[in-house]
Amino acid sequence: MTKPDYVMRTFIRTTQDALWSALTDADAAAAYHPFTPEADRDGDAIVYKLPDGSDMLVCRETELTPKTRIESTFEPRWQPGIPVSRFVWTIDPEGEHCRLTLEHYDIPEGGEGYADGWERLVAGLKTWLETGKAARFGGEGR
Repeated sequence: MTKPDYVMRTFIRTTQDALWSALTDADAAAAYHPFTPEADRDGDAIVYKLPDGSDMLVCRETELTPKTRIESTFEPRWQPGIPVSRFVWTIDPEGEHCRLTLEHYDIPEGGEGYADGWERLVAGLKTWLETGKAARFGGEGR
């Protein structure tokens, strides 16, 4: 069994359905994704766009267990030659909260910034789900 390169866990005051929808609905990403306000659903993939309309990141769902687990590829497009890796979201309802766990596997050499990106994304997701207000923690004035 492969050990993840990065693990993050948080608790969000939301329903399991709302959290699942936020993670699988490309339109929802505009409310919390730190680096791009636009994403499109293309079959089993969510394609995140740069301001010029080019692809920034493609996350292709490879295994779904409805409302509890999403496994996806992580295909960076912001720079050529970055290897594909994979990540897993796990949703565990706990009363009025859900425990959200992220595991990222096979992070390529030089991928130290992935952790910062995930932390910004999850902070925006948590804020948006708990307050209903869009929150994009992109840094650098974003």
